[in-house]
Amino acid sequence: MEKELSHINKGFSLVEIIVSISVFLLFVTVLSGIVVSTGKQIKNSGNDGRAAVLADEALEAVRNIRDINYASLSDGTFGLATSSNKWILNGPSDTTGIFNRKVTVSTVSATQKQISAAVTWTDQLSATNTVSFSTYLTNWSLITQIVGNWSTTTLAASIDLTGNNNGQKIQIVGNYAYIVRATGSSNFIIIDVTNPASPAVLRSLSLTGGLTNIFVLGNYAYISSDDDVGELKIVDITNKTSPSLVGTYDATGNGNGNGIYVVGNYVYLARTNSGANPDFLIINVSNPVSPSLVGSLNTAQIEYEVVVSGNYAYVASGDNNQELKIVNISTPSSPVLVGLYNLTGNTDSITIAMSGTTVLLGQGSILYALSTAASSTAPALLGSVSTIGTLNDIALNLGNTGKYVFIATSDNANEFKVIDITTPSTPTILGQRNITGNNPLLGAAYDSTFDRAFMVGQSDTEELDIIAPQ
Repeated sequence: MEKELSHINKGFSLVEIIVSISVFLLFVTVLSGIVVSTGKQIKNSGNDGRAAVLADEALEAVRNIRDINYASLSDGTFGLATSSNKWILNGPSDTTGIFNRKVTVSTVSATQKQISAAVTWTDQLSATNTVSFSTYLTNWSLITQIVGNWSTTTLAASIDLTGNNNGQKIQIVGNYAYIVRATGSSNFIIIDVTNPASPAVLRSLSLTGGLTNIFVLGNYAYISSDDDVGELKIVDITNKTSPSLVGTYDATGNGNGNGIYVVGNYVYLARTNSGANPDFLIINVSNPVSPSLVGSLNTAQIEYEVVVSGNYAYVASGDNNQELKIVNISTPSSPVLVGLYNLTGNTDSITIAMSGTTVLLGQGSILYALSTAASSTAPALLGSVSTIGTLNDIALNLGNTGKYVFIATSDNANEFKVIDITTPSTPTILGQRNITGNNPLLGAAYDSTFDRAFMVGQSDTEELDIIAPQ
């Protein structure tokens, strides 16, 4: 009996040894796989960055082509090449190492093209990856010919939208106006303005919360909101008669989304500060159905609007010592506050726009012009002009013969104003117009094709006003 037990114990020891060896070999195999996978992920991350650089280079190249000869921007899909040290559209695509790049040119209007740059490659996991950016380019030489005399204006048309919700902000892209309104039903509206003298509502959506701002790019409208569980909303506008909400992003905390700007696959969101939660966010929207946070910054203040130029985001702020904030966004995962400008007084700066190296900032009833020509992070004051009434929004016309700013204000006598900034050091009021009733205008847009200003505001009988030069 003792011998049998001894034999059994020895048998178990042998099994245990075999199992131990197997487990060890499995562990080594898994560990090796993790190391290899991690190495591939690191390499793929580097490929993402290189692809983004190539896509961004493509947009700049096409911009250079536009500057030389807008007519050479034919619709289609192309590669890029150089001829006599100048960029040209060439072939169906171009290749750099493992990266294949395609540039797509499509007509938006008589004076505007949409440019999309897509870079694809196959990684070591045999997966196909794509980075894509897009922008709009305008034929300013044609716009110069059609800009009218804005010293006097006329009301070309207006629309009384359903309900009494205020018109908050508006953007014009092609033949369509996109309007966001305050809390309530039908607060996202698409209007056909093909004939600006007879605009027609195509469709509306009722989105949760009050909508505060909008940026339209490609097939999507990106909307900021005071909704505590969806400060960013993404609406698919591919079919203008049947838009649909496809994605939302819930930022931490309860700070309202106030301002929004989109470049490529990134949304830049300015919001109201809520304690330790960020008030400046960079959100990846390459998958509009599932937007994700890339980087953020907490400035402990209310941030109103944002514009992006190159590696910098310029933010209109409620900070009494930093009404203009400048954020370095060259590394989207780690945005850094690198500059500021302190305006006179403690009134919040609530709206901002940018023309080349000129930043236009609205603080209370004053429009300021600042220059970033000498330094992107240390702007210099050029000039200012009093607009009377709070300056709520800024729209630009950047024709070659002059530079006009169309602004929405709360001045009861003349809610609509045109500012001439041809000489930024001495901006002047060129024209103005009284809108029916004492209802502030809150949003402004300008379209060069129609040479019309599109304004939205608090009027319950004409939330949209279309203004033309005489």
